[in-house]
Amino acid sequence: MIASALVAVGQPNGAVAETPTATATTPAPATATLTPAPAATKTPAPVASATLAKTQATQATQATVSVRPSPTVKVPEGGIAIQPITRTTSIKSYKTLIGMKLDGVSEGKVAKGDFNTEAQTLLATKKQSFALSGSAMSQLLGKYLRGLPVNKLTVYLFDKNSYIFAQSFLSVCAVPKTPIGGLDQLGSGLSAEALLASLTGSNTIYGTLLGDETVNGVTTRHYRLDVAKMNALASQNRVAASLRSGEVWLAKDGNFVVRLNANADGALAKATGVDFKGNVVLSLNVSDANKVQDIPLPGQCSRPISI
Repeated sequence: MIASALVAVGQPNGAVAETPTATATTPAPATATLTPAPAATKTPAPVASATLAKTQATQATQATVSVRPSPTVKVPEGGIAIQPITRTTSIKSYKTLIGMKLDGVSEGKVAKGDFNTEAQTLLATKKQSFALSGSAMSQLLGKYLRGLPVNKLTVYLFDKNSYIFAQSFLSVCAVPKTPIGGLDQLGSGLSAEALLASLTGSNTIYGTLLGDETVNGVTTRHYRLDVAKMNALASQNRVAASLRSGEVWLAKDGNFVVRLNANADGALAKATGVDFKGNVVLSLNVSDANKVQDIPLPGQCSRPISI
């Protein structure tokens, strides 16, 4: 039911054998008895091999056409490999705020507006929550919401248990009877590295270092993304996305994304359940490192309905 965010050619020329010309033997000198000279003899021409053309005309029509290999996009070396924040052992919890401005098509219909996510993660207890909202939410998640007027949707993933809390004129908490496609991918789909991978198919970025900055309480290196190299990487990895502009702030300790701003076109995050094609202006911020102490369930989830 619930999907993750978008994030976001040897040409061997046949050798032509020249047919030897007929040669005539030199006539023998006349003798006193006027014996006639022997008839001139011709050396027979060798039979043309199967790989040679018989005549100049057929050679022209049978000329080999050269085939050039498909051009390969070469991505230069020197990229920066980003790491997931989950590999930073000193960080046990954090928040991820994602804002998207969309202008495109989803499920064959116009999808235009805002789509926002506020996520919380507790690594030690394997708890996560994802609050989805925005004017484009019903357009992106229409096939899951089935026309229900939902203003905000929060998904709670507690180890192997999941809850869906829908807020509208009524607030309802539900527990899926069976796993919902895309629901278990929310955690990875909403990460900064996953959103960047949806643009390039890689965890490598290219950019110009602008300097060191403290962002969201973390010391970072600020890069302006190299659009040409990033798009070359996407083309090499056959990713249907194109970056227009972007900036990223990487933590000096851990090399994880602390902030990401990007403007891109393409098909984003379809593999995680959201079908969107068009332009997306993305902003992402990772904050509150080690400040999330718990993720409580809403009161309605004490007696959830089954769906």
